[in-house]
Amino acid sequence: MVKHDKEFEILLKEFLKTEGKHFSSKEEATEVFERIYNLVDAGYEIDASLSDLVDAIDEGDMSVVDKISALRELHEGNRDALDRAVELEEDIMYSDNDEDAEQMIIADVLAEYYSEAGMNEEAAKLYELMLMANPSDFHEVIDLLTLMYVRLDRENLLMDHIDCFDYEDSEATLLLLAIFSINQEKFDEAHYYMTKLKKLNKYVGDIFKGGFNKVLDYIVGTSGNVKGANKEKSFEMQFSAGIAKEYLTNKYHYELLEKFYREDIEKKQSLIVEGRKTVSKEAMREDPIFKGMDKQLNKLIDVELYNKEIIECYTEKELKKLDGIGVGIIKKLKDNGVRFKED
Repeated sequence: MVKHDKEFEILLKEFLKTEGKHFSSKEEATEVFERIYNLVDAGYEIDASLSDLVDAIDEGDMSVVDKISALRELHEGNRDALDRAVELEEDIMYSDNDEDAEQMIIADVLAEYYSEAGMNEEAAKLYELMLMANPSDFHEVIDLLTLMYVRLDRENLLMDHIDCFDYEDSEATLLLLAIFSINQEKFDEAHYYMTKLKKLNKYVGDIFKGGFNKVLDYIVGTSGNVKGANKEKSFEMQFSAGIAKEYLTNKYHYELLEKFYREDIEKKQSLIVEGRKTVSKEAMREDPIFKGMDKQLNKLIDVELYNKEIIECYTEKELKKLDGIGVGIIKKLKDNGVRFKED
């Protein structure tokens, strides 16, 4: 506890005058001030940085609710640089003003508390703001925003988000997409994303080496004896597992992810998932294999026969078993150059 001498009282009074508006009570503000006062060896200066305030709130003994309240007030009073960067389409990373970077720190810590408290909407909005204000230097924020959209079950926002970067080069994104697909009960898509992840990073198997009871040890442990470029890949996989910790430590998700990791995906299944994501009637009308079949396109889409490559994975007998696919459609496909798989 700080000794309440005359210097302390004078400085506290000034602190309450200039910074008290960021706190819900005088007691909260006083507790934060005491921590800042102790952080500085030579004593507290009235113009202490915003990062000192954030550290004091973060390390304080307040409840999570009170910390969120204090950080929210601090953020709302210190976000002009972020809003300006978004409005002018600039990158705050290139600002010469130290306080601009500190505004990012406030937003980052507040978003983390929002996330821990299950306030996913609020966390997502902050991560969106941070990405718009600093698009060049926030790879981790990209992953955390992906996680928020998975938690919120927002497919449109998630798909729009991952379209903004090369998601197939991101271990965390592929893992979270597999988890999202499981949540949606789109198990073929979960299998597809785990296959992509396995090709991207061979260390994905480390998640499943010790079984479900050891997965938390893997997440919080070290990358072991891996060296060189492989160490970076091993670390990236472990970091991605940490992002998805809440799902990997859920037995339902873990066992399905392991199943999709260990089993090879069929070529047809992979092609269907890819076709599902890109299909449009306009593109199908321009495809020569569907010439003269405009009235049958809905039937073909319903059974996910999106292109020649998919259709040629089926035998003629298999096609006839699909709902709505009769002799007439099969004949037209043949006439347009499709060659079915041999029985």
